[in-house]
Amino acid sequence: MELLNKKISVGRLGRHWIKPLVGVALAAGSLVAGDVIAGDASRTVIALFGDSTTTGFNANFGDRYGNGTTTRGCPTILLTNLLLRAPQIEPPESCPTTIYDSPIFDANTQKRNVIVANWGIGGSTTESGISRISSNLAQTKTDHVGKAYITLIIYGTNDFNSGISTSTTRFNLRQMIQSARALGYTPVLGTLTPRDDRDISPYNSAVNGAASDEGVAVVDHFTRFVNQSGGWRSILQQEVSTTTGKLVRFHPTDEGYMIIAETWFDQYLRSAIKPELSLITPILPLLLED
Repeated sequence: MELLNKKISVGRLGRHWIKPLVGVALAAGSLVAGDVIAGDASRTVIALFGDSTTTGFNANFGDRYGNGTTTRGCPTILLTNLLLRAPQIEPPESCPTTIYDSPIFDANTQKRNVIVANWGIGGSTTESGISRISSNLAQTKTDHVGKAYITLIIYGTNDFNSGISTSTTRFNLRQMIQSARALGYTPVLGTLTPRDDRDISPYNSAVNGAASDEGVAVVDHFTRFVNQSGGWRSILQQEVSTTTGKLVRFHPTDEGYMIIAETWFDQYLRSAIKPELSLITPILPLLLED
């Protein structure tokens, strides 16, 4: 078994650290953290599914294809850090690059046994989502054994540019929900974050409508962004639109992605995934029994 000679966070992730009290070789009769010896079959597998907002497209991660990564992109990294109470992944994949005040990060003291796989594709529409959700989620099941499977879906912001109506977006999201359930996943929809080149509210109505039709939970990212201190534009990057050539804001900043992770956790994952016990189990008596 790998020795536990790494640092453990006790405050804000990436800022405060202490040395663990474990890490002596088993043969010497050490204490071993109980959650370390848990097998993969005990964990919850989370598949992020959507477009560039899901991928985590920004200056730190320019790849437009998640391809099931478990180590790249702000949504992957921040959710993993939050759920595992783990240190930030080291540069160049570290996210965020700046420490932000986060009461939700700081208040969470419990570790949940999870793995997060990212299946975002930049620029994709809900029609693309229908065509690939079954294969992507099936691949996640092949790659990662778990006791439960959840898919977090944020889709629809690109439908407007492709001429997809809100009623079709609603229908397509329902199809994704049904496909996810057929593969044994619990689907959860997230509302779309605001953007300054159009009113996204009609498509968020489609998101809420699809969730109501299918009886699934909705996590409200839009409202969290709108109520952000300093305004929602402060947590979106300014960039040149690939369709109009004008300066717009629609991809989140690192802080914006942190707020998305917080919202997934606070409004759904905190209660949906049971925390692990942080007990330390002495095993020396077991080793000496014979």
